[in-house]
Amino acid sequence: MMDRFTRAGTVAAILGGLLLALGSFLRLLPPHYEQFSDEAVTGAFALSSALRFAGAILMTWGLVGIYLRQADRAGRLGLVAVIACLGNMALQGGWIFADLFVAPTFAESAPQVLNADSPGRLAAAGMTAWLANTSFVLLGVASLRARVLPKVCGIALVVAGAVTLVPLPVDGPAYEVIIGIAFAIAGVRAFGVRAPVPLTTAQPAT
Repeated sequence: MMDRFTRAGTVAAILGGLLLALGSFLRLLPPHYEQFSDEAVTGAFALSSALRFAGAILMTWGLVGIYLRQADRAGRLGLVAVIACLGNMALQGGWIFADLFVAPTFAESAPQVLNADSPGRLAAAGMTAWLANTSFVLLGVASLRARVLPKVCGIALVVAGAVTLVPLPVDGPAYEVIIGIAFAIAGVRAFGVRAPVPLTTAQPAT
């Protein structure tokens, strides 16, 4: 039963990453709006946010699946990493939930809040959620050290986290496209890998 849950989790990682990437890619397509409040009330933004929200939910399950593949070898770093990543996904899910359900209301009653005139606490929350993406780096490093999953899986997770710290000449949604694709790659490489025998119970070769 647990193996089925774990295997399904890696499938969720693939689908979640692709949905996040697709939803974010839609925001890069024209028309482009000067004010976020104008974009937030469009059907295209609602579709984009819905895809991103579904992606975030599946990615959360995917994180658990990827971790369980290597839990016995990932050690304390792996445990800390997956907890940090789950906390990050809680932040991302809340932020995208707000895009989907809260932003349209703000666009009508308080558009200045959406148009870069945010109160200090809201701005700090956005920055915290953005930097929390770096938690993927920890899980990527833990995966590389555990040597259970293919190296590409760990590298993809490192890329998904580190890209948020790299200034790129692209709009914000492009970062989510990269994160989603990298996470999907990690899921693809983790798919089909069975959890190894725990180190504490492995028997020496005779």
